[in-house]
Amino acid sequence: MNILLLNSIGRNKWGGGEKWMILAAEGLIVRGHRVVIGCRKDSVLERKANQVGIPVAHVSICSDFSVSGGYDLLRLAKRERFNVIVGCQNRDVRIAGFISRWIGRPLILGRQGVQLIHRSFKYKWSFQKFCDGIITNTQTIKDEYDSYGWWDNDYVKVIHNGVEEPQQDVAPIDLSKWIPKDVANPRIVLSAGRLSNQKGYDYLIDAAVHVCSKYDDVYFFIAGKGKEERRLTQLVISKGLEKRVFLIGFHNDLTPLFRQSALFVLSSLYEGMPNVVMEAMMNRVPVVSTRVNGVEELIGSDNCGVIVPPADSAALASEISRVLEMKDCNEMIDKARQRVDQLFSVNAMITHLEHHFSSLIAKKRTPQKILIIQTAFIGDVILATPVIEKLHHFFSASEIDFLLRKGNEGLLDGHPYVNEVIVFDKKGGKYRNLIKLIRAIRSKRYDDVVNIQRYSTTGLITVLTGAKQTVGFEKNSLSRFFTFRIPHHMESDGHSEHEVVRNLRLIEHLTDSHFQMPKLYPKAVDFASVKQDNPYYCIAPTSVWFTKQFPFSGWVDLIDALPFTHDVFLMGAKSDAVVCENLIMKTHHPKVFNRAGELSFLQSAALMSGATMNFVNDSAPLHITSAMNAPVRALFCSTVKAFGYTPLSDDSQVLETDHLLSCRPCGLHGKAACPQGHFKCGDIAIEKILGSMSR
Repeated sequence: MNILLLNSIGRNKWGGGEKWMILAAEGLIVRGHRVVIGCRKDSVLERKANQVGIPVAHVSICSDFSVSGGYDLLRLAKRERFNVIVGCQNRDVRIAGFISRWIGRPLILGRQGVQLIHRSFKYKWSFQKFCDGIITNTQTIKDEYDSYGWWDNDYVKVIHNGVEEPQQDVAPIDLSKWIPKDVANPRIVLSAGRLSNQKGYDYLIDAAVHVCSKYDDVYFFIAGKGKEERRLTQLVISKGLEKRVFLIGFHNDLTPLFRQSALFVLSSLYEGMPNVVMEAMMNRVPVVSTRVNGVEELIGSDNCGVIVPPADSAALASEISRVLEMKDCNEMIDKARQRVDQLFSVNAMITHLEHHFSSLIAKKRTPQKILIIQTAFIGDVILATPVIEKLHHFFSASEIDFLLRKGNEGLLDGHPYVNEVIVFDKKGGKYRNLIKLIRAIRSKRYDDVVNIQRYSTTGLITVLTGAKQTVGFEKNSLSRFFTFRIPHHMESDGHSEHEVVRNLRLIEHLTDSHFQMPKLYPKAVDFASVKQDNPYYCIAPTSVWFTKQFPFSGWVDLIDALPFTHDVFLMGAKSDAVVCENLIMKTHHPKVFNRAGELSFLQSAALMSGATMNFVNDSAPLHITSAMNAPVRALFCSTVKAFGYTPLSDDSQVLETDHLLSCRPCGLHGKAACPQGHFKCGDIAIEKILGSMSR
């Protein structure tokens, strides 16, 4: 999956939601998913993501009507082809939902650790229209949202936060800057979180007045930063607690403080599922918490911690004192640690997220009708068949149609996964036929169109289909009007991806990144029509382009060198029959037969599948052997392997000249004649070809 975790929170803010985002991204990446965090530039969230190597994209969403932020997201999503976008603020969800129709309609989810939706038309309308579901970490929030009656029971999904295993080797913090050295065994009551009204620190400070009056060795540490820092500092001073209650600032890792604390206190007035309580439990620190949302789910009813009412200083002071006076807290902290391990691990959280995303994607993105377009040559259609195979594997109930040029339809005759083969007649009134074709395609109302062809005519067809989602290569001159435009990289040196890999990239947003072989489906009657009793070789000696075909004299020498115990079948189109007949006349091999123009595409595939070896140029028969996993030796003259059109069979090799030629390749498709006049790229030794079969 390609996942965007989007959070437009302020640059200097950091809390449980942002920590959840980092944990979720790390865990999903480990599972093999591509995850990007979208956030504001130079934010704390960006810095945290960079520290652990999570990809970051800058998205500046400032409000529900953020034009620049929406444009940032539009460009990012079209480039990355996300199939899941999780918005952590309501405005993130609305902006993503609004532009979803232009980015392939990915899954849009809201993630809410605290209650962000209330019973009003604003929320009802925007979430019903722009969002596919909500992830929350507490049953309390789900129950509240479900009570509104706006959606079915599956719309809000509870996935509990996960907490990381604490580090074992951590250096203790020097407490001498706060606690006098003559205090032998100070007991620390720790609290942590943003310094805001939500956290209820006023009540904790009030409770500290009572606790500190009873115990000379108890000190309160509050870790965090926020806009309430100055006011809370003044409150501590006004209570006379400046030597007992300390605001110690933000700490990236609370583990050393947990290890040195006797008790952790959460005094919040409201929360989602507080990560910091889970961390305390994981670090074996007793917990006293106010009864806010997810706390009861987290602590449970089995003596894993102590729960008090919110906004009640007296109750908070009483329970803090009671826990401090307990002689043995081991039973409480053992049960707490066990509960976190079982229900709130990061591994469990990631597993639940994976399953939830996958099920919702399957439910949302199951296209009813898909059109694949490839109107180029025979080999190009064969190299497009992996797209058929993969789409069928992922969407077995979908109807898959295939548009190809007239003359190539026999390749897909009886294909089990193709609903209809649509034929484009490029000759005899091409533009009149094009208009009729577009009208017919529009009437079919396709959900998805996959254009594998890189030329403008098919680009026009794609744009005018009216499909919900279109995808094609960016080399197509009209690709700017597609939903997704995918790079098509082809190099003449080094190594390019195989054309099959390039084609499959077009549907990664619908499927996955795994490879799929080409495949043709000859029928039983095709195999029966070419059945042979003797072993045999197949040779396809011709090509549309002169410089792509092994020289005529070379074919004669190769045929003469093949064992006379085998039959040799010369293959090709009807127009190749004369060349094949001339080969028969020149060779001394007694069992050479001309089948050029006699066989259909699928009969040719059936015959080649049973050959001891197939000898071909860089042309369509090469790709037939790939589709049938037939043995093949491909003779590459003017073209090179780097283009990405090599054979894919288990037993396959490309054979090339040993001459180092600066003029090779002379072009992608070859030439009608050698531009240099020497045609040395066709000089491939017969011994080399024969020797390749013994390895």
